[in-house]
Amino acid sequence: MIEIHKITPAINLLNLAPPITGFQHFIGSYVLHGEKTGIIDTGPASAVPNLVAGLKTLGIRPQEIAYIFLTHVHIDHAGGIGAAVRELPNAAVIAHPRARKHLIDPTELWEASRKTLGELADDYGKIEAVPESRLTNAADGMTVELGKRMKLEILLTPGHAPHHLSLFNRSDNIVFAGEAAGICLGGKILRSGTPPPFSLTDYLTSLDHLIALKPNKIAYGHFGCYDHATEKLETVKRQVMEWYRIVTMGKKAGKTTEEIFQLMRDHDPNLKYLNDLEPGDFAREYKFLINSIKGLAGPA
Repeated sequence: MIEIHKITPAINLLNLAPPITGFQHFIGSYVLHGEKTGIIDTGPASAVPNLVAGLKTLGIRPQEIAYIFLTHVHIDHAGGIGAAVRELPNAAVIAHPRARKHLIDPTELWEASRKTLGELADDYGKIEAVPESRLTNAADGMTVELGKRMKLEILLTPGHAPHHLSLFNRSDNIVFAGEAAGICLGGKILRSGTPPPFSLTDYLTSLDHLIALKPNKIAYGHFGCYDHATEKLETVKRQVMEWYRIVTMGKKAGKTTEEIFQLMRDHDPNLKYLNDLEPGDFAREYKFLINSIKGLAGPA
């Protein structure tokens, strides 16, 4: 049974729950219903069967999907796009212009994903190409109308990835932030996502862009939609600046990545959540936090 969270009468979150230990409540796809229907992110290839099953549970036929919006092309958010476009034959794929080459030929992205993630990349599933005819380049300020109350404004929000975008539904005052604002589990646990190659300047500029919208709700790719959006955006902005200070200090002192991870745990109270995680969840978080430290540290 696919787990579905109703955000508003016209917005649902599918828990894609790929068959990977520690990922049962971590990756989501948002389904937006207007006169047209769109989805935000497909998840990895191993989650596409759950995506299709979730749409069926909602009573949506595959051919009804008009748009697939990709917040970015990291494998956990968009690795399943090639498989998804086969299942959703009428969907146009809207992505950041810098993502286009990776969608047409994912060879470089797949190799980089395997180098960075190791066995996890294989668990996610191999990335397949998207026909160029299905792709539409996003532009900052571009609006896509799904219905009278479902107009999505696109914002280019690089930082977490150079090919990242976010979406804003002004009618419901919800920003779909992908991973531009980190992750939020259970509404309280917040952490930044700063993998290499990382630009602190772009990340902070993008957060300011989202803060300026003054959203009521923020929808995360990992995982869920929550109130107090501006407060959460301000929190993650302060966090990433503090992490950058700690990582820079640790790097100058010649500390290893693992030693810097411990420094962050000692100094950031938000990371106390790590103490309560099941082994599979801890392994997931440890991997991503180590990757975030490497991004903040910059080239060796």
